[in-house]
Amino acid sequence: MNKTLLGATLGLTLLAGTAVADSNFSYDQPWVSVAQALQMDDDHDIRLTGYVVEQIGKEKYLFEDRTGTIVVEIDEDKWRDMRASSRTKLTIWGQLEEEDNGNELEVEHLELAR
Repeated sequence: MNKTLLGATLGLTLLAGTAVADSNFSYDQPWVSVAQALQMDDDHDIRLTGYVVEQIGKEKYLFEDRTGTIVVEIDEDKWRDMRASSRTKLTIWGQLEEEDNGNELEVEHLELAR
């Protein structure tokens, strides 16, 4: 993994907009681990805390916590001027989508973890 490239890619993401416009986003989504998310059914709304460790497509990333790695889709408008690297701990909220190669998370909101 090229951490410099990831840091530059994420660091240069300067986008406007709101994170929750036109969605069913709620802060009440349950906290789960990546390992749990990979075992859950389609269409669950969940919350994860961990790290975006690699960009694997235009809006697709690998997200990791201590239990595993999951593919997440983060639309450009969700970044909202945030600067992040592979060492920036994030909390993400979204909905699980079952794909041919396993579960992915469609991210509705993200912020720096507290």
